[in-house]
Amino acid sequence: MANTSLRISPRVHLWLLCGTVLSALFGFVYARLVCQYICALPTDRLARNIAIVSLAQFALRHHLLTRPIPWQSARTTARTLFLRSVLSWFVAGALAIGLHFALYPDFPVGSHFKFALAYWALGGGLCTQLEYLLFEQEFPAQAVDGANPLRERLRDRLIEGYAIYTLTPALVLLLTLLRVVRELGGTTQQVIESALLMGVFAGMALLAALLFGRSLRKDSERLMEAVRKVGQGDFSPRAKTTRADELSQVAVGINEMASGLLLRERIRDAFGRFVSPQVATEFIETYAKSGRSAELGGKRRDVVILFSDLRDFTPLSESLPPERLIEVLNGYFAEMVAAIHQQHGIVDKFIGDAVLAVFGLVDSPTGQAGENPAVSAVRAAQTMQRQLRLYNDTLRQQGIRLSAGIGIHAGEVIAGYLGTHERMEYTVIGHNVNVAARLESKAREPLPTLLFSDEVARRIGHTLPVRAAGKVQLKGVTSEMPVFTIDELPTLPIGSSGQ
Repeated sequence: MANTSLRISPRVHLWLLCGTVLSALFGFVYARLVCQYICALPTDRLARNIAIVSLAQFALRHHLLTRPIPWQSARTTARTLFLRSVLSWFVAGALAIGLHFALYPDFPVGSHFKFALAYWALGGGLCTQLEYLLFEQEFPAQAVDGANPLRERLRDRLIEGYAIYTLTPALVLLLTLLRVVRELGGTTQQVIESALLMGVFAGMALLAALLFGRSLRKDSERLMEAVRKVGQGDFSPRAKTTRADELSQVAVGINEMASGLLLRERIRDAFGRFVSPQVATEFIETYAKSGRSAELGGKRRDVVILFSDLRDFTPLSESLPPERLIEVLNGYFAEMVAAIHQQHGIVDKFIGDAVLAVFGLVDSPTGQAGENPAVSAVRAAQTMQRQLRLYNDTLRQQGIRLSAGIGIHAGEVIAGYLGTHERMEYTVIGHNVNVAARLESKAREPLPTLLFSDEVARRIGHTLPVRAAGKVQLKGVTSEMPVFTIDELPTLPIGSSGQ
């Protein structure tokens, strides 16, 4: 990457010029109060000398600040410009020594040295700290990542600022008092000028501290705002800071946290497309958060099982192109899954054209007390039948008609992870699951297309208009089982629980 000259805004140049003018005025007063012999110079001559040094410093600083900065520099742009400005002020101090020593060789060297302190103290000290803040606003630092070391530290900035804001005014005050004491007291005018000098320094130090504090406050507020948005579930904002110190690492940490939470939500969403959203949530809360792997095995759970299967699907699959068959099945599954989710059921799996759903496995999203999984399963079955009729209306022009049977049973199952450590799935197994599947196989003419067991009927109670549908002999069951169905329910829109 080629190095290019820096472009500093006119606003910053104006503030830099103000700093130079302020230093010149300070140097004039400082020389009158502190610098023995130099204070005896005529006003115009002293002002001329200060103007020469100030103009030279301003030109040198402008040259240094506009020089290219290596793009691989270990320092931030603001830090580099700050150090270059410090250099210009120290050169100005050296120039002041050389100029006055050349013009007034008879003056003691100490007098020339004290005059140079005006540029080193105010210019190289207080003014450059204010300039540092300007440079940070003009050239914000890029946030560092966790792999890169800090390019600045708040500790160093605070120590640096403390030394400048306290030692510099103390030095000027000490030199002023020494001269006053040496001359056996001072005139009223000298006392007033000394007080004004100390007031200027105190004001400059306070201003620099306030501006630095405001800079820290703004960065802190931006970080707090980013944290607040993350806490509200908005993972898109990115924390920003103009600094390259510990606050920058805090910003990186916030951004990494937001990215991690966003990734978790995306995983939850993607995972929920392959398993039930409730199962996905339970997996994340139980295993993902703690860093544990899903464990094979399961627990006994009392649930309601719904099994649905299409009739005469094999001839249909032979008569349709594979692409069209997939479209028809996906449209069918979309309607069935919506009906199941409406009643807070979990779609356990798709088995070809069959759907296995479970009710009462996890708490419903509404958290309402008294929700009856058996009632929810039967209502879901009724909605599935109704939506199938509507779906058939859209397929009639293509000569396609789907029919399905639904069986519902309730009882204890084993719910958990089945398979191997390399490949597993969450499912329910047990005798009661088989009973629901075999009830579905009987749900055809002359019997109703919706059948449920006496256990489901018992759990429903008087909530729904249940009626007996006879008895059936199920494979694996020694005696005939009484089965029940339900009359048509009032139409419920998808999205209404109907509880």
